[in-house]
Amino acid sequence: MKLVIIGATGHVGSRVMTQALATGHAVTTITPHPETVRRRKRLKVVRGSTSDPGAVAHAARGADVVVVSLTGKTRDGTLMQARLPSIIRGLKRAGSPHLVLVSAFGAGDTIDKAPWYMRLVYRYVLGRIMHDKTASDNLLMASGIPWTIIYPVNLKNSVATGTAVSLRLDQVTKVPGLPILAFDDAAAAILAAAEDPDTQGSQIIVTTAKGFRRA
Repeated sequence: MKLVIIGATGHVGSRVMTQALATGHAVTTITPHPETVRRRKRLKVVRGSTSDPGAVAHAARGADVVVVSLTGKTRDGTLMQARLPSIIRGLKRAGSPHLVLVSAFGAGDTIDKAPWYMRLVYRYVLGRIMHDKTASDNLLMASGIPWTIIYPVNLKNSVATGTAVSLRLDQVTKVPGLPILAFDDAAAAILAAAEDPDTQGSQIIVTTAKGFRRA
């Protein structure tokens, strides 16, 4: 599979890239600072900005799937709404490959699955970033390109357990408490969604083995 990763230097995107290369996929990433990306076999690094549709199109031409994993500071309520339109325009120029967008649990309709106290956190403490992610999720769903949106629960840098569970939004009634996943486990679930064409058109919650109640 030919995979493009936008956000490959972040906590999640870097791990998706490492796992994809280990699996044997050909990976391309786009960055204004190629020197920050360690060169590896089957990895192509393209100099460019995600705000430039032409650069995105160049990086994504011939790709099967594009994974977008971008996260700004919690007070930033504009990052994804500013970046995603240019990415979408670039992907349309490149033939509209499948876009897997990494959002966050608490954005969009996932907030209704959280306990009441976490809904307060998502609305009032993390309100700006969740609003930004919700708006960009909606933008992608209306874009006309093939999409999948991933909503990982809270993430941290810890040892992977290999027990992450991926469920469509309509399969979950509640995500109780504050389940926490390792970055590597979330990355594995994101890569699995990218490898599976049947995930297209789905909103997917990625949580722990005990961090959900099934519908």
